[in-house]
Amino acid sequence: MRKTKLDAMRTRQLLIDTAIAEFARRGVSGTTLTDIADAAHVTRGAIYWHFSSKAELFNEIWKQQEEIKEKTQLITDENRDPLTLLRETLIAPLKAVAVDPKSRALMEILYHKCEFTADMISEYEIKNSACFDKVNLTKALKRCVESGQVSATINIDVTILLLQSCVNGIISNWLSQPEAFNLFALLEDLVDNMLKLLTTDNFRATSFPPSLFAAV
Repeated sequence: MRKTKLDAMRTRQLLIDTAIAEFARRGVSGTTLTDIADAAHVTRGAIYWHFSSKAELFNEIWKQQEEIKEKTQLITDENRDPLTLLRETLIAPLKAVAVDPKSRALMEILYHKCEFTADMISEYEIKNSACFDKVNLTKALKRCVESGQVSATINIDVTILLLQSCVNGIISNWLSQPEAFNLFALLEDLVDNMLKLLTTDNFRATSFPPSLFAAV
């Protein structure tokens, strides 16, 4: 009984992983459940045992990413430097896309290979839950304000929107033309340029190593 349950779990995960690869290659609308079943080397019946529709499979992909993100969120220890935590939170999604093939495939689907329908999780929900660590980012930004590392005059919600737009734009642009720039090599400089717009001159001069802002 245990083996049967374990085999079912393995097949389910195989279908999710195969769907990610096929959606990234063909596009969501251009991929059928039969395509996924064939690529996973399982029967069409097997795929319907786990998922009633392509939309359900698509939604499960992103629910799983959200669960993974929740388990691996950066530690928001009160003793950690707020600006360093903010920096790490911004670097994380860029680094994941640059170095992890699965993360790159997921972002390829989200930004360039998906036509959203009413029965699918919305693009907005995916970006704010499964992809972008908005909760920790907001906490880190508020702590930066409280510590004086970021100006108290900023609007938190507007700043989060600005940072999210920067990260989304960088990822989308790189996926469209990856040969245009080396995302992995530039990701820290890109994030430091974002932070330079927020941090106070006094903090930049005294609190971070000189090399941090040397290239911005």
